[in-house]
Amino acid sequence: MKRFNLSAWAVSHPTLVLFLMLVLGVAGFFSYQKLGRAEDPFFTVKVVNVSVLWPGATSQEMQAQVADPIEKKIQELPYFEKVQTYSKPGFTALQVTFRDSTPPKDVPYLFYLLRKKLVDVQGQLPAGILALLWQI
Repeated sequence: MKRFNLSAWAVSHPTLVLFLMLVLGVAGFFSYQKLGRAEDPFFTVKVVNVSVLWPGATSQEMQAQVADPIEKKIQELPYFEKVQTYSKPGFTALQVTFRDSTPPKDVPYLFYLLRKKLVDVQGQLPAGILALLWQI
């Protein structure tokens, strides 16, 4: 029994294969144009970046006097998962991550609480700090 060879059939019928390729291409183009714009899932970003500037401070001073108090205060937040800190002379960056199980409707309130915690901790930070910034 001889098996059907699709490649041999396509080579022997090039006009039909070209027609089918064009029809499928045009159908794909029109299907793509009618694709809904809201088909992508909605997601909530649960990460906040906090930056602190203190000109003239060493990286050890930034870590001990700035990053550590901020980290301790931030850990009091509900749904807190982790904080990653990067310190260099005169600059500290903290990336605060909340758990994936955090309800999306609670995220704006968590960011509000974070801003309040940062304002609260400013009294414990050294006097020479120029900026305490957060970016959502």
